[in-house]
Amino acid sequence: MSLPTPNLDDLRFQKDLVDKVRRQIATYCPEWTDYNLSDPGITLIEMFAWMTEQVVYRLNRVPDKNYIKFLELLGVQLQPASSAHVPLTFRLSIPFPIGPEDDTVAVVPAGAEVATREGEGQPEVIFTTDQALTIGAPKLSQLRREGEFHKNFLPRLGVEAFPVFDDTEPKQGDTFYLGFDESQPINGYIVRLAFTCEPIQAVGIRREDPPLVWECSLGEGQWQELAPSARHSEKDTTGGLNNLEGELVLYLPLDMQPDAVNGRSGYWLRCRFEQRRPEQGLYSESPRVTGVTCYTLGATTWATHAVMNEDEQLGLSNGEPGQVFHLTHAPVLSLRAGEAVEVEEERYGEPVFVPWQHVANFANSDRYDRHFTLDEATGQIQFGPAIRQRDGTVRQYGRVPEPGREIRLGRYRSGGGVSGNVPAGQIQVLKSAIPYIDSVTNLRPAVGGQDQEDLEEAKFRSIRELRTQARAVTAEDYEHLTQAASRGVARVKCTVPQRHNGHKPSGLVEVLVIPAVADSLRNGDLSSLHLTKPLAQTIEAYLDQYRLLSTALYVREPDYLGVQVEAEIVPSEYSLPDQVVASVEACLNRFLCPLTLVDEREAEAGLLEPDWAGWPFGQSLYVAEIFSLIQRVPGVKHVLDVKLSTREVKPADETPPGEVEAGPVSAKEVTPVEGKILRLKPDMVLCSLNHKVTVADLGGQG
Repeated sequence: MSLPTPNLDDLRFQKDLVDKVRRQIATYCPEWTDYNLSDPGITLIEMFAWMTEQVVYRLNRVPDKNYIKFLELLGVQLQPASSAHVPLTFRLSIPFPIGPEDDTVAVVPAGAEVATREGEGQPEVIFTTDQALTIGAPKLSQLRREGEFHKNFLPRLGVEAFPVFDDTEPKQGDTFYLGFDESQPINGYIVRLAFTCEPIQAVGIRREDPPLVWECSLGEGQWQELAPSARHSEKDTTGGLNNLEGELVLYLPLDMQPDAVNGRSGYWLRCRFEQRRPEQGLYSESPRVTGVTCYTLGATTWATHAVMNEDEQLGLSNGEPGQVFHLTHAPVLSLRAGEAVEVEEERYGEPVFVPWQHVANFANSDRYDRHFTLDEATGQIQFGPAIRQRDGTVRQYGRVPEPGREIRLGRYRSGGGVSGNVPAGQIQVLKSAIPYIDSVTNLRPAVGGQDQEDLEEAKFRSIRELRTQARAVTAEDYEHLTQAASRGVARVKCTVPQRHNGHKPSGLVEVLVIPAVADSLRNGDLSSLHLTKPLAQTIEAYLDQYRLLSTALYVREPDYLGVQVEAEIVPSEYSLPDQVVASVEACLNRFLCPLTLVDEREAEAGLLEPDWAGWPFGQSLYVAEIFSLIQRVPGVKHVLDVKLSTREVKPADETPPGEVEAGPVSAKEVTPVEGKILRLKPDMVLCSLNHKVTVADLGGQG
């Protein structure tokens, strides 16, 4: 059990101070008989009681102050606010290539600023691109068919037509491939494919919904399905490759990678004949393509909720150890390459600015090392202190800037907080013009923004860090360190996979991460559960400092299983059925969720456990649990029936609320659960789908 803490502030103003003194009046001053509040003596008693209470209150805070000072000695600091990340899509003013053999490119520089539109009482939120984005024309170099992959049909399109499937009898599974030159990366591109075909060859299909499945290569033999865009002016007009001329638009993912397919390398797109619905029909003949041309409409890159600050002057050095300077803007994002404090020095008689190295602390710094520390939460920059040793000598940790020298920070990024978690389609303003760029938007909501850590969170984190002892050996160590890596991490599970890519791994540790996206989950946005590449890289870099040399790390998101509950209930008398149904659905959403969505525990008394943090990893779901939960919801009299259905949820493929589908809108099918138990794999977590709660019609019978 925890050590008992004495409460020094156990005196109450009225009961223990004022009333106790008033009872002593008759003993020490019997001639005082007026005890009304208007009496000056009573006023003095209340004044001194108030002063006593303040002194005792401040005395009770001494242990907290000592606790904080102890944390400071351990090097524990408040974690700064984390910044939201979002993929931004930049659209070109004209498709590339502009003309034949044209090699025009558009460049969005790293640090380019874009923002949301200002609203009434809502200031703009600024995002900056993480790296430079170069948009050029895609270079289509290969056109191949599954059965004859050794033949490249692209050079012969002007001579003969290309049957994309089996020329005699098309079969489901027939596939043709489009290969792009590796010298021009197309990951994240918006690609428009323009086809010319021999018309009305492949009869038997529905032109508006052909039985075709498009996919792109992700490397290592993995493929991701793509839905042709259904946005305005981007709809598929090829008629399933039956029309004389037609176009379709594909939004390629950022993690698209070149791959070797049957010994041929390139960025690959493939189209497969596959009937998903009976109304799509089947090809009786293979479509015959006579020409194909590719254009770029734009591209996507990662951006961070941050403001770029340039050439900030910090002041002049006074030549003393331990100098402290403060940046104008905080919190500060982690410094990247090229971002460092610069101190003026004299070289060959000329003043120059020399960059100094950022370190976590001065423990390993000597008096000649150009080192500085940065508190990202407050923006405080400190130079090395001088510490008196046991033998009386003074040791200088880190070099001291010469007196009178100017100190500056050439460039840094500031920002962060929940204000960066903006919905899809809100980022639309280019802060500066970029050649050939017409517009920008975020097709997905920004996620990952968290406010600065408070003192209570820091206390719990310090306990975890003391247990790990700055090394990762056990699964618990990895979990604690991952939570300390970023404020964007909500829950972590460390596992050792039984099999990975078909074989049993050796020394592989899987870290399953659920990002801190509770606000988005409240709005039903399952896409926010996707583990973004910047967050995964931050975690990997942090854990790499503590892992054993023989351990290989694999950071990924857990497998999510969506659950849909169909429940039939009977509301209590004098209850509003619609309100009861809404309460049941809200309770189910909070229960079947990877994160806790409860802001006030009191509101959930008796429904969820006090320490409920989200659905546990790998824990099975019993139908009886749903019966019990719904029965406890206020306003529910009886629960007549409960049915469960499930489907696999891949956050990257989910559509955020309010976003226009990139492809044809189709309901994702769910599978009914047989039996009374839904069993989960150890790396699986439940999340809520759209529940269906209905009110039973008992025909007037209670």
